[in-house]
Amino acid sequence: MKLEELPSGSYRAKKVYKGKTYRVTFDHVPDDKEILMALSEQMEQDNTGVKGTFEKCANDYIQNRSNVTSPATVRTYNTKLNQLTSAFKSLKIHEITNADVQSEINTFSEKHAPKTTKTLYGFISSVLAEYRPNLHLRVKLPQIIKKNEYDPSSEDIQRILEDVKGSKYSIPFQLGVLSCRRGEICALNINDLDGNNLFIHRSMVYDENNNWIIKETPKTDSSNRLLPLPEKLANEIREQGYIYDGHPNALNKAIHRAQKRLGIPEFKFHKLRSYFASYADSIGIPESAILAIGGWNTPSIMKSVYRKALETSKQEAIKKISDSLLG
Repeated sequence: MKLEELPSGSYRAKKVYKGKTYRVTFDHVPDDKEILMALSEQMEQDNTGVKGTFEKCANDYIQNRSNVTSPATVRTYNTKLNQLTSAFKSLKIHEITNADVQSEINTFSEKHAPKTTKTLYGFISSVLAEYRPNLHLRVKLPQIIKKNEYDPSSEDIQRILEDVKGSKYSIPFQLGVLSCRRGEICALNINDLDGNNLFIHRSMVYDENNNWIIKETPKTDSSNRLLPLPEKLANEIREQGYIYDGHPNALNKAIHRAQKRLGIPEFKFHKLRSYFASYADSIGIPESAILAIGGWNTPSIMKSVYRKALETSKQEAIKKISDSLLG
């Protein structure tokens, strides 16, 4: 086993085994244990027959999941693959090092947001986990700075619902406040309403070609649910004869127009779902019921996304109690 320093400043270890030469490269001076582990991994991959470039393996990775993941996920995978540099995509999968991945991430992060960079790294690491299971990545990612997005108050919500009353957006806005996702609302039809219960079991999503399609399954298994509606809303749907027949993007545009008319800070349609979680929590609805109504998989997912809204609603509730009791 021989270790040599390369002109680039990297270090390469070389070992001949059964007449074949194996080489591994490091971005630092490795100790004997690191060299042995890297060489062992190299020989193991040679024996398992994992060959080809990162691009080839990534395409295989996507293809192998195309029938078990949503079209939107496949589209995201393809987008991430296209965002990689040609140099990285052409690297042999069995030769990729932590330094190669770090360099690619550094280059990408120069022109993209930290969150987008993290998503790209997630794709790279998933492909490598499939074809290089013994490669332990230690990549430093740019820090994500969370945006201070506006969380609507109960007064904001009521004003917006009153503003769109009688329009084509009245029903979808009310469903949003009752926890429905935009894609779920756009996939609903009148046959999904049984009495005062709404059966949510489909979703409208982008396919791999960026076209909107109806996916016959919801976002997650937990999203497949029966949503009890207020009788007034159920009757409004029956009288109208349909739920919503517009484009998904039109919902965000419509809520922004309402906010502008009313002088309310801008927030996206999805914040109606956030409001549902925070309001339900503030009035003491059990966590298990909130999860079931909203179709969340786990409490951690719900709370990680809506923590700020949950805390805001609690602060508002405490203030109302304090004002009432201590005046």
